[in-house]
This record gives sequence, C-alpha cells and structure tokens, in this order.
Amino acid sequence: MRPSAAISAIILAVAALAGSAGAAASAAPATPAASPVNGTWGPPLPTPGVANLIPDSADIGSVWVATTISCTGPGDCTAGGAYQDTFGDDPDTDQAYVVSEVNGTWGNAEAVPGTLALNTALGAATTAVSCSSPGNCAAVGYYAYLHGKAGAVGVAGFVASQVNGTWQMARPVRALSSRASFAVVNAVSCAPATTAAARGAGPNCVAVGVSRLARPGSAGFVLADVNGTWGTARAVPGLPVTAPGSAAAAVSCALPGSCSLGGFYHDPRGRQQAFVANEVNGTWGKAQRVPDAAALNEGDDASVTSLSCPAAGACVAAGYYRTNGNEGELFVVREVAGRWQHAAQLPGSRKLITYLGSTIGEVSCASAATCEVGGTLQTGKSSTRGFLASETNGRWGLYVVPDGLGSSITGLSCPAPGYCAAGGQRLNSNPDDFPASMMVIDEVAGHWGKTVSLDNAYIGATNTISVYAISCAAPRACGAVGNLAAYHGLPYGVVANETPVK
Repeated sequence: MRPSAAISAIILAVAALAGSAGAAASAAPATPAASPVNGTWGPPLPTPGVANLIPDSADIGSVWVATTISCTGPGDCTAGGAYQDTFGDDPDTDQAYVVSEVNGTWGNAEAVPGTLALNTALGAATTAVSCSSPGNCAAVGYYAYLHGKAGAVGVAGFVASQVNGTWQMARPVRALSSRASFAVVNAVSCAPATTAAARGAGPNCVAVGVSRLARPGSAGFVLADVNGTWGTARAVPGLPVTAPGSAAAAVSCALPGSCSLGGFYHDPRGRQQAFVANEVNGTWGKAQRVPDAAALNEGDDASVTSLSCPAAGACVAAGYYRTNGNEGELFVVREVAGRWQHAAQLPGSRKLITYLGSTIGEVSCASAATCEVGGTLQTGKSSTRGFLASETNGRWGLYVVPDGLGSSITGLSCPAPGYCAAGGQRLNSNPDDFPASMMVIDEVAGHWGKTVSLDNAYIGATNTISVYAISCAAPRACGAVGNLAAYHGLPYGVVANETPVK
C-alpha cells in the first residue's frame, strides 16, 4: 500500500515506541503442509469485496493490503488488513477491514463496524485477528483522530468482536492517561472454544498493546473479551515506570483465563529488557524479566516478539537481543508447569548472522513438547535467509530455507506435531520470473519440503511481495494472506487456501 501521510506518521510513531519489537499476534495451533502429495495450494485471489469498498476502484486501481488471518476449521477463516477508500487525494484515507470464509467460500470484506466514524484523521488498519471458533473472532488495530488544537492528530487502538457470525461495533482503546493521545493494540489471542456451549457464547480473547503516558514514556497494557464483551485496558502489572517505558507485543491464550503475554520494558538504567507475564484463573500476575535474557542482552535491546501456549502453564516465547557489536541475536524460552525457564540463544543461529537485524517472526507449538519458530537471519548488509527451527522435548534444530539469499519467513502455524506450514518471500534469480514470490513451505511427518511459489501462474502482476500470515486448523487445511503488486504498481491483498489431495 502506498501509505497516506497520516498512516505513515502512525507507523513511525509505533516504531518509535516499540523499538525493534514486532507487533506479532499469537497464532493458536494453525498450519500444515503443501506438497502435491499432501496438499494443494490454490492461487492467490484478490481479497473478495475490498474493491467494492473503494469508490471508482476500476478506474484508479485498487489499493489495499491483507496482513492477518486466523482459521478454526477447514474452510473457516477470518482475515483483515487495510484499504484506501480514496486515492489521488492529499492525503489519502486508510480504513480497517475484515473478511470471513465460511465452509470454503470467502464472503465480501467489510469495514470494521464503527471504525469509519472513529477514523477522523485518515488512518486506520486491522493489525491482528484471532478466532475461538467459526464465526466467533476478535479483530484489533488502530485509527487516527483529530483532537485538541486544530490539526492535532491522536492515535487510538480498537477492539471488535464477531459473535456467531456478526461483527459488533468496534470499541475505542484510548491512551491510559487522559492527557496522552497515543495507544495501539498490537496483538490478540482467543482461547479455542472446545464445547458447543462455548462456541455459542462468543469469543474469549485477550489483546495487548502500548500506550503513551502523561509523563514521558509509555506503558504496555492488556484487556480481555469475555463472550464478546470487552473490558477496560489496564497497564500490565509489575512493569517498572521508567522512561521511555514498556510495550506489550505478543499474547497467547490456551484457555479462557489462562494466557501469557510478553514484550519489553526499560529498566532503571535505561536498558531495554524482555519480559513475560502470566494469567491464571483470570488474574494477571506481575510481569517478570525473562530469566537469563539480561545476561545475553549485552547491547541493552531485547524483547519478546512472539508467544505460543498449547496448554495452560506450558508456553514458548521467542524474541531478540543485541550483542555489544549491535548484531541482532535470537532467543527462546520455555514455560513449564507455570514457571518460566532460562532463556537461551536459538541454537545454530549465531554462526549464520553476519549483520544486524535478525528477527523471529512467529512461534507455534502443536503440543507442550513440540514447537517451531521461524523468521529471518540477516546474513549480510543486503542479504537475508529465512529460517525455521524445530523443538522436540527441549532440543532445538535449525533449518535454513533452501532458496539462497533473499528469503524470509513471516508466518508460521503448526496444527499437529511434525505438521506445520510457513510462509514468506523469496527472491527469484531468473529475470523472466517475478522479482519476488509469495512462498510457502510445509513440514510433513517431521520433514520440511521444498518451497512453493503461490503466484507462479498469476496473470497481470509484475511483482509480488510476500505471504504475511498463515493459519491452519488441521494438517493440509490452511489459509494464507499476502500482497501482490499488479501491473499498475499498486499493492492489493490476496487470500489463498490449501486443501488436502483426495
């Protein structure tokens, strides 16, 4: 998307508050395979109905992005992103949307109810979705609003619930202080609904984010949705109030009232440290520094960026830290029986990192004993390699995506031990190919297969961007979202599905 001036300002503000931490939404168990034998990916299709939200889209070219997806059953997924409902104006107007797939058929996208009225300063987007069951989901994001003096722009988060297939009005999430004007919801996780009664009652979710304070600095916050009704945003308990502050970046819920969250805070010496916090029986305990992460964090810049909790009190968190040489290193840490263990460098990653900026894009655990993490290793000043790492009973093995330089992993989901799917981007060496491809790769029975380009046969595109998120409810029953850049050079979001070979 060619961002408007308003949305560009928001992105810069979020980056300034969140440091290098990603706004990763947790993915409950959600992804599997894509080889001709085990499953088939359909072509990426323009997100249905978004063009209808854009006046005169046939004349100006449609402009939107798809960035998040959550699937609870084969052919039952919900996705979201942002679109521009004006184009060529100065500034353009960005709006938040959601779209759902029911029994294998995608419906038409719709603006998140209420956000068109809230968004008075021309910038809004859905940043994360999560679903408890088909038709019971949560969407979170942000919008911009005018306040105070003429031309002053604030940023607020929003949360919205889908209950039994109907989206409710979005609820604003303003800053924790009435004298501040910045808050963003970074991530959301809905606990799986395991009974018919739970599925009929609406979603149970937790959202996290970051808010400016009246005094200099920021604070990570958390709020909960119980059966489709959102509570009040509150600061994560136990975080020190030390400028420039803290942010909550990731959350995962195994059961209603049993979740974990993570992010970063600044200690009294101004060093950025990684933290985690646990919710037990609906009550949040105090945040704690990730054990041993401070010892790794020689460069004073660390954060949890992703979490996955397959069972209550059994989670894995992943994130980054920096060395004295300012290189980005990766860590993983496991929670066992409600107690966080010692953080450790992701085995095998250091020898591959030769430059700054390595990231963990996602962590997904199919069981308490099996997890995967995926992300990008910065292997040179202008080269990257996507990676995947598998854990079984506490032992990690690193796998580098076999596509040469230029690959990255940005989405990952594991519905069963040994069955996962990942997505991202790879650069193509053949000049007759697109410069980049939307890439997926599947793990089947514990073995990662070859990468597959979703857009090999796509007509009318001159460049592809990336798979941004991927989610499956069962092996070989997946959904993915990403973005293409068409012949007019403007991006548009796409959805794709994987189905088993019968």
